[in-house]
Amino acid sequence: MTQQADTREHDDLIEWQFVSNYAEFALAMNFNAITSLLEKARTVSDATKRKSVCLSGLQMLYSSYEDFAILLHAFKNRRDGKHLHLTIGVEDQSKMGSTNAPRIFKHFESARQLLDNFGFTSITYERLGLYLDINEVWFESHYRDIATSVKGLDEYAQEINIYKNKLKHGKPVIESLKGEGRPNDVLFLRWNKANELEKHWVKASLEQLENATKVVAKLYIRSLDLLWLFMLQYYPQHADKFRVEQMMKHSKECVEQVVDLGLSSRGLT
Repeated sequence: MTQQADTREHDDLIEWQFVSNYAEFALAMNFNAITSLLEKARTVSDATKRKSVCLSGLQMLYSSYEDFAILLHAFKNRRDGKHLHLTIGVEDQSKMGSTNAPRIFKHFESARQLLDNFGFTSITYERLGLYLDINEVWFESHYRDIATSVKGLDEYAQEINIYKNKLKHGKPVIESLKGEGRPNDVLFLRWNKANELEKHWVKASLEQLENATKVVAKLYIRSLDLLWLFMLQYYPQHADKFRVEQMMKHSKECVEQVVDLGLSSRGLT
């Protein structure tokens, strides 16, 4: 066996175990954090403290979106031969800046095109039909819905990117201004090109946090779904176990926790 083939076999062995552990542990971190913050925010009577907790929760939304985008790019890199454990969070993100969703979501043409773009060439509705009660129409509309939702989230992420970065680096955010108290808003200050100080009010309410929790839950479940497709594509011998012990188990737990929080959302509950 050549050294290259030996390295490839070694990376294959590490990769499926990495994916399994990633789904079991790291993938849940943002969801666990934002649900804890939501529970906390609901108990805080002081408006200033509540805004602080809500803003911390919104950071989990920003982090979840970026993690999801990184996962999608990792799938594309895997198609070109680079294993997931060599890309997810291992590459130097400081040189990359914020990570946006792949362009394929902005130019969706078909489910087949989308799946092929991520290297899931063996995933067909016939194959998924062995596990799910679906047809070709469902197959097409399901991935079109995913593309539409990711495109919308990508646009939102770009819109709030500057505030996300401010929260990550220094947190130059003001709770209120005298005479301009807003119980559900916080203030970010920015210097424009004319060297004028601009005020930007951003929502940091309990309602915002509840909506963010639902989005984080959807990203969590969507990531589990896509990782199962990844296992079907590259490690079919481990796919059934992953589906039961990671995807189905944690998706069910996620939905139950969302319901317990009194939240509901189309496509989730």
